[in-house]
Amino acid sequence: MYTSYKGDEKLKEVLLNIYDFIQSTPFPEEWLNEKIELFNLNEVSFEKTPWGEILFNKAKDELQDGMLKLEEELNKIKEEIDTQKFVVTLSEDIRKINEVYKQSSWDNMYDGIINLKLDRFPVDKRVPEEIKNKIKDIRAKVKKDIANISDNILIYPSKEALNDIHIMYDILLKIKKLILEFADNFAKVKQDKNIMDFSDIEHFALQILTKEKEENHVCKKYKEKYEEILIDEYQDSNLVQETILNAISRGNNTFMVGDVKQSIYKFRQARPELFLYKYENYKEKDKLEEEDDLKIQLFKNFRSRENVLKLTNIIFDSIMSKNLGDIDYTKEEYLNLGADYSKGENLEEELHIIDLKEDEESIYKNDNEEIDYGAEEKIEDTIIEAKFVAKKIKELIDGGYLVSNKDRTTRKVTYKDIAVLLRSTKVLAPIYEQEISKLNIPVFCDVSSRLFRFSRNTSNDEHA
Repeated sequence: MYTSYKGDEKLKEVLLNIYDFIQSTPFPEEWLNEKIELFNLNEVSFEKTPWGEILFNKAKDELQDGMLKLEEELNKIKEEIDTQKFVVTLSEDIRKINEVYKQSSWDNMYDGIINLKLDRFPVDKRVPEEIKNKIKDIRAKVKKDIANISDNILIYPSKEALNDIHIMYDILLKIKKLILEFADNFAKVKQDKNIMDFSDIEHFALQILTKEKEENHVCKKYKEKYEEILIDEYQDSNLVQETILNAISRGNNTFMVGDVKQSIYKFRQARPELFLYKYENYKEKDKLEEEDDLKIQLFKNFRSRENVLKLTNIIFDSIMSKNLGDIDYTKEEYLNLGADYSKGENLEEELHIIDLKEDEESIYKNDNEEIDYGAEEKIEDTIIEAKFVAKKIKELIDGGYLVSNKDRTTRKVTYKDIAVLLRSTKVLAPIYEQEISKLNIPVFCDVSSRLFRFSRNTSNDEHA
């Protein structure tokens, strides 16, 4: 199942990944047993399983997205006299997709997807080619997305899908046995060498505090010792840390600071839902009752000007929801101005969206260098973005853009005022460095902090 004739590296990878993951749970073996038993299913429809529910909702989301695309085009043309053939076709497309969307069981939706056939695209010479082609392209995209549902999501009827789960149950029991054997042997080797890793420190502390599966003398000692427990970056806590902190807390002496929008450590098994539960259930001071926990909202931002915050709020409000970002970004979540910056001129916020689907030939026609930065990013897209950034820096310098000093006076921008922030540097940094240097801009990349600065230029004593 997990090996090939060439070796068992894939099996080793599976075992180590699961082992690493379960170390973020308070009681790894119990967690492993509990999750594997989920595969020991009774006869249910597949959409009622944890995996089926995710896939079923994914399929519904794709169908709904297709209907919205078609409805948008329909609304544009339905009042036009010469487009009635297209109005009828789009309306019938939406009706057929909606029939599948309304299904509440896996098998009914599976059958509906298989039998879903959209009508042929109508021919009408009275309608301008531009309108016809736009509708045709949107419709083709929707049909492709529906085919993707059939090929990659609803690929089996419920009975076959459940049978795969049953087969996996026996395999996972063997996987569990190997993981536990590895954990025991690994622990013995570390003990022999008198070493421990960070996960060991967490679990040894937890074992001491929960040795008797109930409050013991160690818990009581630390509950009495600590007047307050202060936790920063709480959105990045995992279950082990939460269990330790709960064991030594008196229940009313823990102060946590966090922001779920800044949760970046899910790959380290952080559980932002711990923060969200408290955020949603704790009460603000004016609504507080005797038994309630207190929520204090720190909603002021002291790092940015008001125009930057307004633009950020518009974007977050448009895209962030429970499903995307774990929180509904309402006015209660808005970033509000807290700093008192001097008023300047030409401080309008800017948001540039680069259409990477456009013809890229002109971008490269003067570039003969062969670039090989690896495959972590799409290199062509990064080059386009880097060229834009380099050009923008030059415009700011050449245009004499004004920036503020600490004493609230203003001066022309210099290279040392400008930084480029990147989400990662391994692949991106060399590309940006090359494109910025092409415009004779001095540049320095601090890989450790993911920050670009402009290096000292001996000719004009400026930085970027």
